Amino acid sequence: MSSSINNIIHNSLTGLFVNQAALSVTSNNVANVNTPGYARQVVQQEAFVTGTQSGGVRISGIDRVIDRFLVRATYDANADFGRYQVENAFHERIQSFLGKPDENTSLSGKIDDLFTAISELALDPSSTILRENSLSKINNFGEEVGYLAESIQNLRKDASDSINDKIAEINALLERIDNLNPLIVRETVTNGTPGSLLEQRAQAIGELSELIDISITDTGNNGIQITTSTGITLVGQRRVELQYEAPGSVTTTTRFPSITIHPVNGVTGAVMPSTATLDGEIFGGELKGLLKMRDEELPEIAAQLGNLAAAFADEINRVHNANSAVPAPNSLSGINTGLSGGDLHNFTGDAVFAVTDANGDLVNSVTIDFDALAGGTLNDVITAVNAALGPAATLSLNNGVMSFSAANPAHGVTIAQSDSDPSLRAGRGFSHFFGLNDLVQANTRSHFQTGVAGPENHGFGAGQTITFEVLDDRNVSMDSYTLTIAGSSFDDLLNDLNASPLSNYATFSLSPEGEFTMAPLSSGQEFSLRVKNDTTSRGTTGVSLSHFFGIGERFVMDAAFGLKVKDEIFQDAGLFALARFDQSAAIGDNVFSIGDQSGARAFQDLENLVVSFREAGGLSAMNVTLGQYGANILADLGLRASMAAGFAGDSESLKNQLEQKSADISGVNLDEELSNMVIYQNAYSASARILQTAQDIYDALLSVV
Repeated sequence: MSSSINNIIHNSLTGLFVNQAALSVTSNNVANVNTPGYARQVVQQEAFVTGTQSGGVRISGIDRVIDRFLVRATYDANADFGRYQVENAFHERIQSFLGKPDENTSLSGKIDDLFTAISELALDPSSTILRENSLSKINNFGEEVGYLAESIQNLRKDASDSINDKIAEINALLERIDNLNPLIVRETVTNGTPGSLLEQRAQAIGELSELIDISITDTGNNGIQITTSTGITLVGQRRVELQYEAPGSVTTTTRFPSITIHPVNGVTGAVMPSTATLDGEIFGGELKGLLKMRDEELPEIAAQLGNLAAAFADEINRVHNANSAVPAPNSLSGINTGLSGGDLHNFTGDAVFAVTDANGDLVNSVTIDFDALAGGTLNDVITAVNAALGPAATLSLNNGVMSFSAANPAHGVTIAQSDSDPSLRAGRGFSHFFGLNDLVQANTRSHFQTGVAGPENHGFGAGQTITFEVLDDRNVSMDSYTLTIAGSSFDDLLNDLNASPLSNYATFSLSPEGEFTMAPLSSGQEFSLRVKNDTTSRGTTGVSLSHFFGIGERFVMDAAFGLKVKDEIFQDAGLFALARFDQSAAIGDNVFSIGDQSGARAFQDLENLVVSFREAGGLSAMNVTLGQYGANILADLGLRASMAAGFAGDSESLKNQLEQKSADISGVNLDEELSNMVIYQNAYSASARILQTAQDIYDALLSVV
């Protein structure tokens, strides 16, 4: 009899304990009814059997009610949303400082403003006010381009700094998940109640999925392994720590460090050294959005601005070099081209070198026919000019810079293109190529069509080195090669590159204009060439190999920085060259007139001049006007912003839809929970009554005894 009563007591006690636990779980569900992402928990019960005898009831588990497929789909949607939300936020910032296309404050507006001023100047070139106004408008355009270019680099810095912050968040979440994992496994193995721990881990995983794309693998007993979508382990037998150090400042030359992956010692917590990188393994999350903006989108926009600035400077300087101020300046000094006197001149056609007095009367001149010139070097050109002009003026080339100066301080010099057969090297006249009478300048040259040919002497010192790095479309290093200067010709250098590991990616050559080019081996292959280190110098010019050919995207982007009218011209509008040399005049005749409109009209013609733009930053090569290219940049940026907003909206809709479906399955229903609470309360009360009945039976038996 006592054995049967004991069984009744045991059964009632198990009922009390199980229903008490069920009430606790239910109350926890009710408390978390408004907790985002919370998955309700249910108590799984089973009969407790000893041998063949029933021993009451026990908890077989406390499970989170989830649909694993929906959970994984939600993680993927979180990663997409995190990425596109970041990209959209950056594009909104870009749009905020671009200005509306129809406003004078926009890029297109500045170009229109500029040509309006030049059109007015063409009507009265002698007006100092109109000259100063035109120069001011040219400067305003340069300032606008420079402001946009600087803003792009600032955004890259913001993205880099945000990467630093996101890495810290990811590391904190990985550590939290890694700490929860063994606790959950232990609770599961010992038939404990891991439900709250599972909920904490699920919340952490959800936050992690917004930062980086992840994949979850069940390792048994509720343990998990977390990897990136490409299989890089983040949490498993041991976790990893990500490291990234954002640079303090960002320019076009900044080489961002990689995100490195470091295993963490599970016992000591020590972070182990590692060279493994994560950058190329990220395809989703806020981290991907930041990397894409920093390494792809923003550099492409910077390249577009640089392409516009370079073309603008080249065309403005082309016209200004064909013109002359009145009176002509006493001397002209060019840019450092990296050329020396022994280099072949490679010019065709004719150029006029002249000396004039303060009244614009011709003192002396010589027309150099480059095709018929005795000798083919720049020194031969210099010798011919100086011999013809005698003591009146001197042409010289020192350390890569061409100069032309009049001996008499009251005289001026000018270099004009022949009307019948203009001089050309790489498509530019003599004065234009050497930048002798440039109107505008920037942080880098506007073109790198050097005019050299493969068989010519390269001029760099033997043993000097330059290190190249090939980067894929995600800015991840694929290969590198250090070229050691040897041989004597440019072909020797090209042959070295084409025999190096870099030949696995592209073929290197010089264009007919002497421009360094690389043709990818695969038409679908996207990569860029970066110069990591360059100790070369061409002769005494101080121009390195990378600067001579403009190797690397930095030279395209740098053309947008420092774009302005040369200081001496901006401060003295009289140096603004608006007149054209009269090539029919004889010595003593007037060759310039301060009211000459021909040079100003040539500037005016630039508004409708079709310019050949190379491919840059996602914009294909095209033949359009400067204004049209500026409008194309704005249109492209608008399209990028629209696409980013569309992707962000679509991914948010999908994320919300999946979360709603998960909530329908996992969310807390108050009516259902309150109903369950009544059921568990009644079951608890029934178990208590059974226990009371057993006690009454014992009392009755004891009273009989």
